[in-house]
Amino acid sequence: MAHVAPPELSLAPPDIPATLAKLRKTPAFQALSESAEPGESLSLGGVNQGAWGFLAAVLAQSANGRTVVVVCPDGRLQERLQQELETWLPALAKRPARPPLFFPAWDVLPHEARLPHADVLSERLETLIALAKRQQAAIGPVVVTTAVALLQRTFPPAELKKRFRHFRLGQRIDPLDLVEWLEDQGYEPEAQVGQKGELALRGGILDVFPLASPWPVRFEFFGDEIESLRTFDPQTQLAKEKIEQTTISPGGELGLLKQQHDADGAFVPGRLGDYLGGEPLCLLLEPDEIAGRVADTLAQVPSGDRFHDDWETALGQARE
Repeated sequence: MAHVAPPELSLAPPDIPATLAKLRKTPAFQALSESAEPGESLSLGGVNQGAWGFLAAVLAQSANGRTVVVVCPDGRLQERLQQELETWLPALAKRPARPPLFFPAWDVLPHEARLPHADVLSERLETLIALAKRQQAAIGPVVVTTAVALLQRTFPPAELKKRFRHFRLGQRIDPLDLVEWLEDQGYEPEAQVGQKGELALRGGILDVFPLASPWPVRFEFFGDEIESLRTFDPQTQLAKEKIEQTTISPGGELGLLKQQHDADGAFVPGRLGDYLGGEPLCLLLEPDEIAGRVADTLAQVPSGDRFHDDWETALGQARE
């Protein structure tokens, strides 16, 4: 018997513009859009969880360049929404879309002796930097965060800017002075740099892994002159490529905020809302669960703590 090949299945890609046009005509979406006024918060309670990422991306596209803040009740859901938005935002954009920004909560409480993990600080810092540098675009920045992260204070924008330092080939600086500055910025001396927020000095070679960089940087000095700059692999310690210049970001956040407060009792930490600009739209996922998480966290925060807001202050400041 002759073999008959099965018919080929052709799955045409969805017509995204046509689908969006139909969606915008539905009474439910029109009611939602009317509720999404500038500077307001919008509850997505009651919306199917599978639609959250898509709906947040559509609202971001309809926000006329304003920042959209997606507030999740916990880090697990935050990571899932981040992944979904990384898929939906480019699909809905008519031009290359910026990836969503990820702003996690500290994995410690401010009165604990230990400091947040370097990866957490790196993600927070990268988001603040991106928001500070943002430019006008058809789709504004989308920030995926948690309610607890909104409570937590951070660098004021002016203070963050002061804590960056730029270096280039041929620049003169005493390596020990540079190490002292790095330690003041929260970098930890180690025998060998293996993760973000660490530095290591060996003779005329200084390795440092900035929080806001994908690779550590190796400074090679001839006396007090920067003779060579290279990135390197922290696992193998082998050099990757030569670079002409580099910018070093702060090596910490909460620890530096505590130091600043101890040195100057009048120092006022900043908030994520300081970086949002304009009239951001806040999307609250599972608002009842968010309220419970906020209450649990604030119950563990000592009275008079300078590094957490209450929920009304955090949300109100973000809306402003």
